[in-house]
Amino acid sequence: MNLIKSMLAASISLALLSGCESDFVDHPDEPINTAPVISVSDTAVVEKQAISISATVQDEGPVTYLWSQNAGLSVALENTNTGTVSFIAPSVSEDKKISLNLTVTDSEGLTSEKNVVVDIQQQLVKLSLEGIATDSPLIDAAIKAKIGSQEFTTTTNSDGYYSLELALDDDADMSQLVTIEAQGKEQQQAALLQSRLMSFASLKTKAGDDAVLTNDEDFSVNITNLTTAKSALLARENLFVDIKSEQDLKRLSNEISADELVKVATTIKVILDKSTSNELFALPEGVNNVLELALDNEKMTQYIKKVEQTPEFSQAQEEMLADEKVVQSTKSNNIKTFYYNRGNLSINQVIELDNDGTGRYLLQNYDGRFDWIYQNDVYTLNNPEGFYAYQTTADIEIDGETKRVRQEVTTYKAELKLIAATENGFLVKETEYKNVEYPDGELENYQLTNESILKVFTQNEQVDFTFAQTQNPIALPAPHIFVDQVSLGAITLMLNDDGTGAVSELGNTPITWRMIEDNNKQSLHITLSDYDNETILFRQLTSDGDIATFAAFSEFDGIKNASVGTGSIIDESETFNIATIPGIYSYNFDGKSLDEFWFELWPDGKAISMSVYDSNEDGQLSVAESRIYAGNWHLDDDILTITRNLNGRDDCYYVEQDPNCWLWNTRQWKLIEQIEDTIYVNNMHQFTYSQGEEPREKTFDNRKFNRATERPISSPLPDEILQQIGYQPPVSLTGLISPNNYLGKRLYFTDHDYKVEGELGYFQFDDNNSFQYYQDNNLSTGTYQIFSDNQLILRDGSSLMYGANYSLLIGSSNVVIATFEEHIWPHFTSENDAKEYMSIVADNKPVSNVEHLIGRDIYMVDRDRDDQWVVSYLKFDEDKITIYSDESFTTINTELDYSVDDTGMISFPGDQNTMYLSLVTDEFNIIITNDVGNSSKDFNYFLFDQQKAKDFVNNTNALRESAQR
Repeated sequence: MNLIKSMLAASISLALLSGCESDFVDHPDEPINTAPVISVSDTAVVEKQAISISATVQDEGPVTYLWSQNAGLSVALENTNTGTVSFIAPSVSEDKKISLNLTVTDSEGLTSEKNVVVDIQQQLVKLSLEGIATDSPLIDAAIKAKIGSQEFTTTTNSDGYYSLELALDDDADMSQLVTIEAQGKEQQQAALLQSRLMSFASLKTKAGDDAVLTNDEDFSVNITNLTTAKSALLARENLFVDIKSEQDLKRLSNEISADELVKVATTIKVILDKSTSNELFALPEGVNNVLELALDNEKMTQYIKKVEQTPEFSQAQEEMLADEKVVQSTKSNNIKTFYYNRGNLSINQVIELDNDGTGRYLLQNYDGRFDWIYQNDVYTLNNPEGFYAYQTTADIEIDGETKRVRQEVTTYKAELKLIAATENGFLVKETEYKNVEYPDGELENYQLTNESILKVFTQNEQVDFTFAQTQNPIALPAPHIFVDQVSLGAITLMLNDDGTGAVSELGNTPITWRMIEDNNKQSLHITLSDYDNETILFRQLTSDGDIATFAAFSEFDGIKNASVGTGSIIDESETFNIATIPGIYSYNFDGKSLDEFWFELWPDGKAISMSVYDSNEDGQLSVAESRIYAGNWHLDDDILTITRNLNGRDDCYYVEQDPNCWLWNTRQWKLIEQIEDTIYVNNMHQFTYSQGEEPREKTFDNRKFNRATERPISSPLPDEILQQIGYQPPVSLTGLISPNNYLGKRLYFTDHDYKVEGELGYFQFDDNNSFQYYQDNNLSTGTYQIFSDNQLILRDGSSLMYGANYSLLIGSSNVVIATFEEHIWPHFTSENDAKEYMSIVADNKPVSNVEHLIGRDIYMVDRDRDDQWVVSYLKFDEDKITIYSDESFTTINTELDYSVDDTGMISFPGDQNTMYLSLVTDEFNIIITNDVGNSSKDFNYFLFDQQKAKDFVNNTNALRESAQR
């Protein structure tokens, strides 16, 4: 009993005694102990923050505390034996609740409990986007923003404006890109517009303290026909692989065609504005919206051809370029340098504007001068005598005959109209005025006007040169200077710490290098020590990660040269892998068209360069519109060499195999960078124009190629062309057995001609990439290459087997079916087994009856009348073979009665031909037909796995076609 309780009892006793005249004393009951009373409230805390929860307790004496958790995400409680418990809130991806329990016990053991619910609130990083969805404003359109797997939605108002809040967990990947879409409704249903923005983190920074991103901070919040065209071209340029990084988005934005961008955007506007009133401008059949059309290069190209000459198309383009909600303002009268960016295959010029109203036009070895003025967003360059000139040839018709004549073309005026600002420069509409002269007088001279739309960088985009390092070579553009029979459109530098270095394209000629102050930025300056100390200056124009854009300047022999192109630091650990080289390589495989150039590199070492152009615009490709260049490829010292060879007027594959075959063209690729199926290479090009003469100058440039699995054309090649190059392109085969399983073992084969008795042959492949081939008492040796799909190519230095294909189709226990060129033979790991099999076939001796086949789904692999391998579907029962016309074994094609004698020989009523099983394994059976009428045997295969049967057929047809090429 504590002091308070004792004093209270004494006071009560005294009060009672003072009023009592009796000697009787009444003793009251002792007071009752009550449980502690706990006061504590539910609370909330932001994830990953510290929280302390305090409870107050009412009780007459000392108490003890015990905090525990009874529900929710586990937390680490601290100070659990005090009135205040603490913990760090867990990380959550959505709001969560946890429950804590407090038990309080007094000194007499009475307890009280109280649960406390704690709301764990997700920490969100918020950003609001405010823009407009418009070609004409999209009313009540559904707006959807995507960031990774998360989506956020809202709708536009009656003017097309929207406001959309994005909220990411603070642990989310803030480097993820943001994509926003607008889907129109009712009359605007065809309007599915899209805009690709930078990363959430970058947008948050642009938005500033108010966390609201408006179009004056990032114009891409406006979802328009122009952003939709750009988004589609970016997807096509990246081969429809997801664009995941800001670096890739910037890189690809620099690589798409500005001219195509404006055409596609104009087409979208034509459809949205004109299609409801004019059926000519309706979406193509089967296309649901403008984004779907823009993503399809083939259909979009056809649509543009149909409408681009109409007045509506021109009007739509003018309206689009004048719409400040679609096109970002271009006000800029202080441009001093234009760096052209026409794309991967163009030689990009530099235009310099001086303050005195004069300027220089720098392209290849041309240094032209002009006067210039700026007015109404247009820079006009003018020199009546011309500021750029070149010579070319043209095919013209004279008196009914086509003749090739010389032309001299001089540009005397150019207008550069700024039509849109971009992330790092401008879109420019260039109008060139030219004089075209015939120096030999075949035709009258005339004037020509050309218009094009291109992207330009300006001096404002120049950044510090960041690629100067000494660990790896640097691939850079060069200003197309001509040195020692070498035209330098690209240059590879090796820089040393002491300021020295070398240029690989010039036989590692020595250089010195330094960084210099240039337009308030750092630029790379090199001096070629062995070439009269001529210099080259490199300015960096973008900083988009591994691939960047540069401008290169030189003044060789007193002529100023300049060029713009891409470059990168070369990672020497990233090289071509010979096992994965075969395939199709195209310059612009962003969709199929009828104007394409590509390479087909085959596993057997053959190389085909293909060029097609639908010159008569009939939508088909003729033989005359298709050009084949044959040659070969090989990989040496990480350099991929591709040749074109000639034999008279014809093409040929191997110079070393044919004395009349000579090397006409060589190109060599040094890998600079590989991103998914896109490769950037240093490309060397060299021609030999006549047999027996020395090769001409080497030309170097940096190029981009896309690797594809199909030919980049929208119409089939003519059959005459396909017969030469193959109906199937060089794609990876599936289901081949790895030759590594048989290294060091002899594989004894028996070919399928048993009319003449002969000895067995064998192949042996060793782990040092050598092989032996023995047949008819002849032993051949050579080397082999295994490719990534398990194709194996032989190289023996002779025309007989050089480039021959050997592939293992299907195997079981000690036998494998292999294809050698056009031949399909069983190969045995045991010589005795091979001899026994040969004897079985020669003697027409079945090895089994058909009991194991009864009721099974059988996929029979056979050749049809066109010598193509096909799959047939059949089942055996006791006396009938049912042949089905479908792989589901449901539709009966025909039924055949049959019988089997005691030896296992199969016969058919009224047919003198017989069949028998010559080999039975778990994976396949070989079935032989004795064709009495033709005195021959037909060898076919029973397989029991559908996919293996399909692979067997596809692989044998592809390999057979390759062997016949």
